[in-house]
Amino acid sequence: GIAAGYALRWQRERWESTDSHQIPLKEWSLECIAGDDLDARGSKLSVIGRQRSCSDSECTVDHASVPAKIYGLGGFCKYNRVLLCMVGLPARGKSYIVNMLTRYLQWTGFPVKTFNAGNLRRQEGLAGIDANFFGEDKSAAAKREHLASQCMNEALSWLAAQDNVSVAIFDATNTTRKRRSVIAECCKQISGVTPIFVESICDDPAVLEENYRLKLGNDDYKNMDPVEARADFLRRVEMYGQRYETIEDEEDEGTIRYIKLFNVGQKVILRHCDGYAPSHIGFYLSNIHITPRRIWLVRHAETRDQQKGILGSVSGKLTKQGVRYCRSLATYIHEIRHEMQDGQGRQVLVLMGTAPVHQATYDAISSTGNYGLGPSNEELQGAACQFAKGCPVMSTSLLNELDGGDCNGMSHDKIREKYPEVWAARYADKLNFRYPGAGGESYVDVINRLRPVIIELERHHSSVLVISHLAVQRCIYAYFTGCSMEKLPYIEMDMHTVYELHPGPFGTSVKQVPLGGESDLWGLWGTH
Repeated sequence: GIAAGYALRWQRERWESTDSHQIPLKEWSLECIAGDDLDARGSKLSVIGRQRSCSDSECTVDHASVPAKIYGLGGFCKYNRVLLCMVGLPARGKSYIVNMLTRYLQWTGFPVKTFNAGNLRRQEGLAGIDANFFGEDKSAAAKREHLASQCMNEALSWLAAQDNVSVAIFDATNTTRKRRSVIAECCKQISGVTPIFVESICDDPAVLEENYRLKLGNDDYKNMDPVEARADFLRRVEMYGQRYETIEDEEDEGTIRYIKLFNVGQKVILRHCDGYAPSHIGFYLSNIHITPRRIWLVRHAETRDQQKGILGSVSGKLTKQGVRYCRSLATYIHEIRHEMQDGQGRQVLVLMGTAPVHQATYDAISSTGNYGLGPSNEELQGAACQFAKGCPVMSTSLLNELDGGDCNGMSHDKIREKYPEVWAARYADKLNFRYPGAGGESYVDVINRLRPVIIELERHHSSVLVISHLAVQRCIYAYFTGCSMEKLPYIEMDMHTVYELHPGPFGTSVKQVPLGGESDLWGLWGTH
């Protein structure tokens, strides 16, 4: 059958009986192919397995079969490598977009590499050069074009060496039709490389002012007087503006593919962004913004089954320590919210899984019951609980824990004792290891199912409290901090600790707040 533009793998074997046994004559398969190629290949069946021949006296097996190549999702398509070309005046948020997109593509498993023309210029000894270099002087213009071509060629060379879905980001101004035409023509010389232009347009004075401030912190203006640096930079922008030509539909004989972003997410236009990688990129960029907000990653409260080390438990029976943590968490977010200004994520959304322990954690956060915990600051506790109760709540099974398959309900010690081969496989490659049995998952599986959650976290302008299990927390934390996939399964995230994320233009800063002990609780409530 065909679902979401892909043909699902299907196999059939025809068996023939002999005097001694049955043998498969052929193995057929309808290969998993991207929707872009269904028209070209149709539903043609190809022989990918073994063939056996029988004589009157014996049956021999031909082991010299040619294995079929197995592609990653979206890999088998005509245009599976993308040259993503940034377009726009300086200080229009191009680097911010590049950083976010690089982080997302790496997290989702795309090979991606950025090639920055400005960095190349500085490496060539032209750091700190004044605005005149970006003017109409012919020698300066020739040098700029040479650097841009060198940067583009490095990106294309890297793409040419890739054999699957991959993205090279060419981070330069690319503000003229002539430059974009050269890029498009060069891409046509390499089979399977598609150029997509991402133009960042910004006319919001507040956004521009902030971008100018950030831009003056780069190596071109190091140790320079701030007033002189700003004046020089504005002259550079003006010189680029004199040559600037926005992308038009008729470029590249009307086949140009582009994404236009206005004020980093206020408005987005996509053209010809079909295909696996381009559609992912377009959808992601349609949901980003630069509004300051906070994301609190918290593991669910401690349960009795967790104390016993049981894998995959969904018990909602919290320990007293777990309930204390929930109260501390409610108080912390209630207090920290008062420090936030309007328009900086003061509204809080609660996003959690559907396991009973997630609901129990939220109930303990938003409930005013004492649970036998002893004395507390009732006024502060009541205000915090009422605030939590008034927050909108969304639940999704996408935030449930990594599924242990047949190992659910077992402790790690029990798995190691009963299934040593399973434990050894997990130890050898924790990222890709998938628990055996129905529903068993790997960390890579969890990353794939969390993609909609990441989009949800990116598109919301409010702050978000995420309540889930450890594996899910690690995957979300790795996305925002840019942690490598190899290190992801080993990220330390303590129980009863808040990981407060502050997404920003140059990455995400993290504040770690332990709330697990009674001293933390009483300190927040101001009692002894």
